[in-house]
Amino acid sequence: MVPRSLFSRSLLIVLMPLLILQAVLAYIFYERHWDSVTRWLASGFAGEVGLVVELLEAAPTAAEKSRVLDLARDHLDFAISLEPDGVLHREPATTALDRRLALTFAGELDRPFAIDTRPVAQPRQIAIYVQLKDGLLRVLAPRKRVDSTTTQVFIGWMIGMSALLLALAIYFMNRQVQPILRLARAVDQFGKGRDVGDFKLDGPTEIRQAGAAFNLMRKRILRHIGQRTEMLAAVSHDLRTPLTRMRLELEMLADGQAQQSDLEGLRADLDEMVNVVDGYLAFARGEGQEAIVATDLGSLLQEVAQRASAGRSPVLVELESPVTLPLRPVAMRRCLTNLVQNAVRHARWVGIRVAAQGDHVWIAIDDDGPGIPADQREAVFKPFYRLEASRNPSTGGVGLGLTIARDIVLGHGGDIELTEAP
Repeated sequence: MVPRSLFSRSLLIVLMPLLILQAVLAYIFYERHWDSVTRWLASGFAGEVGLVVELLEAAPTAAEKSRVLDLARDHLDFAISLEPDGVLHREPATTALDRRLALTFAGELDRPFAIDTRPVAQPRQIAIYVQLKDGLLRVLAPRKRVDSTTTQVFIGWMIGMSALLLALAIYFMNRQVQPILRLARAVDQFGKGRDVGDFKLDGPTEIRQAGAAFNLMRKRILRHIGQRTEMLAAVSHDLRTPLTRMRLELEMLADGQAQQSDLEGLRADLDEMVNVVDGYLAFARGEGQEAIVATDLGSLLQEVAQRASAGRSPVLVELESPVTLPLRPVAMRRCLTNLVQNAVRHARWVGIRVAAQGDHVWIAIDDDGPGIPADQREAVFKPFYRLEASRNPSTGGVGLGLTIARDIVLGHGGDIELTEAP
């Protein structure tokens, strides 16, 4: 029975307490205020009618009775008449006011009476009929004599305030739900392969956080797709050259013209192809299946530094304080190893500094090597992109080290960049 949409549920959360409060207030009002005021008014009205009845019964002549009626008209605001041949006709009480007046008049009058709170001829007045010995007394008085006008004011106030609160609730709930609907449409469109651009961050803080997470996810997916596309193109390009050389070398073997250097070239081409394919498979496989565990960053860096500095100059690690992070340790070790080994390969001195900054950890890998030109610092993160100097097999790989490192860092919610060394 609960509505399915967030808008309906939110509106229900606002309206249910309002309706319950209105019901409680209405109960208290009718049980306390309305009942008490009506009883007081009815008691005064019944006393006045009872006084007129007593005076009419005590009047000995018709002239005296007429004088009593005139006094009632002048001082009691009654439209009163005495019908000598009138006969009382009683009707059952149908409303709460009828029952309240009947109970009050029963305590003031010891004669048969009837009450009509909605006379046909005068709907804004109330009629009282009392059966006397010499006729039927008819009293017509304004309805306000027995019915408090605060009832209508209270009902109008409740309805008006409820309508106003309902309108405000609908307006503000709609304003809160619209960003969620826009985010849902953006996710749906992106899931169908239509790039809708960044989600505009507005609405409550939680919706802004969800929108920011969507934007980050979109960029990561687009980057992932772009990397795989570039990788396929790079693999086909890098394999074409050794395959062409191998074809020529095999033809020479078939003709019996091959020399020892040709066999060595064939082995080198095979090794190059194996390196390219292994690098592609390692990058395509990724580290996404590894579980995240709390990892001592200092111990991890020391291990990476020791392995990278084996047989070379030592790698210095400077850690301000112990840091434990939720990491995929194998992936992060691979990331740091790629970066540190790249620095060790081209430099004489390498240092690692770690500092905590708010809810992030800053890791700086510094070296005194030749560095990377500023116009190529973003390009080196592309798959299979290699600087000309790194194409030497003795110093360079297949061009995936920095790509893998960035992929791992972004997968941990961080970022990586190349800057000038101090």
